Amino acid sequence: MLTDAGVRLIPVAPPWDRPTPDDYLPSRLAEYVLDVVPVDRFVFMGFSWGGSIGVQLAADHPERLDGLILLDAGYRDLDLEGVPLEALVEFFDGQYEDSAAPWSSRAAAWALRGVATEKQTATHDRLRLPILLVLARDAEGTVPTAEVHRLDAGHDVIGDQPAETARLVLEWLARLPADG
Repeated sequence: MLTDAGVRLIPVAPPWDRPTPDDYLPSRLAEYVLDVVPVDRFVFMGFSWGGSIGVQLAADHPERLDGLILLDAGYRDLDLEGVPLEALVEFFDGQYEDSAAPWSSRAAAWALRGVATEKQTATHDRLRLPILLVLARDAEGTVPTAEVHRLDAGHDVIGDQPAETARLVLEWLARLPADG
């Protein structure tokens, strides 16, 4: 729907083969995004874990972004205090074996630990660019300065409400300043 409206999307696949848990910190993955996106300035759109990376990217490198779109992400911290990394790996064991997702239990656990380690709300005071936050129906939280919309959807807002999510994104993009 977005590409039909003329939006150029550049998908960024996470690097699943990173060798250490610290490689999955949102700050490290924000650097990875900058390394692989072939344009100088862009609007970052992220869902779930990708939104957490986007918040870190916007806080650390606002000079590269024209805006930030968060699809039910980036608005609250994850608390895993006292949860051993091995327990997270065990939790994810077998969840991705039969799916098309490239996740491994190790990568999923490290990604979750990364989001819990680098608190999203700690970056909110450094966000100085236009932000669209699309929340699921039961989500609790916000991002200061964000334009917030709530959809009658679960966490996968774009999967549950694709047309409405696309409409919100397109309307928001149309209001961004043309010069970035």
